[in-house]
Amino acid sequence: MSDKEPILNPSEFEIDFQEFSNSVHPEASTVPLGAPPPYQPTAGTSTDYKVAVDSDTELDSTNLLRNEGESSAKTTSAFWSFEFYQQFFNVNDEIVFDRLLHACLPLPSNDYMGKLRPIPDFYGPIWVCITLVFSTAISGNIADFFATLGSDKEWSYDFKKVTIAATVVFLYVTLVPAALSGYLWWRKSSTELKFTESLSLYGYSLTVFIPASILLCINHEWVRWILVLVLIGTSGAVLTLTIWRLLAEEPRQLALLITAVLAALHVSLILLFKMYFFAQSSVEPAPTPTR
Repeated sequence: MSDKEPILNPSEFEIDFQEFSNSVHPEASTVPLGAPPPYQPTAGTSTDYKVAVDSDTELDSTNLLRNEGESSAKTTSAFWSFEFYQQFFNVNDEIVFDRLLHACLPLPSNDYMGKLRPIPDFYGPIWVCITLVFSTAISGNIADFFATLGSDKEWSYDFKKVTIAATVVFLYVTLVPAALSGYLWWRKSSTELKFTESLSLYGYSLTVFIPASILLCINHEWVRWILVLVLIGTSGAVLTLTIWRLLAEEPRQLALLITAVLAALHVSLILLFKMYFFAQSSVEPAPTPTR
């Protein structure tokens, strides 16, 4: 066949585009090209998936709000309520032991207030104070007993030592921290030191007093004065370094004055324990009068 096939010229044709409306099916919607097909639930597929997800989300939100509300109520509870004090006993043995240990380490790198924050506790300080009261009273009576050996002096247990020890310890642990925190609050100081933090600090600072009070019953004055120096160098140093670090933003002279006053009070407490509870030493028999 010699005839060639005709070549179609696109310009010879006219293409009309017609716009269709949704008049036939008004509820139909236009789906873009390449869009995924709409979700069609099959047999065995739950149509409540979205409802279940929404329910779980609402449940999680409700629990979160409840927990936030409980924590907020705990921190904003009045100081006379049980919930306010409950938060200061919410510690485990590991935390308490770590704070007891570092209260005996007078190292410049020992940031002891960092050990107490952000949650200071009362469990450890109360345990330390009660133990110290009984250990001091018992050791003081034992020291008095040793002092009467070899003499005609009759020994008797002094129950007043328990009362005096309890009064001195608890007054010191409460009044001095209250005075320190109250003074900083009155000056509107930039140093952040809450009363609960200072109370916990002073309570733990008496930790080393417990073994020292037991050793002070040794009936030798030179041993007792060595123990006094050890108390000043451990308990006093930890407390002094911690307070000095806290007052870093205060004027240097004021910080030095406050630290010196608090250190003097702590040394006075140590000397009071030594001079009152362990004042007696071995009593030598009185020489018989000669005629």
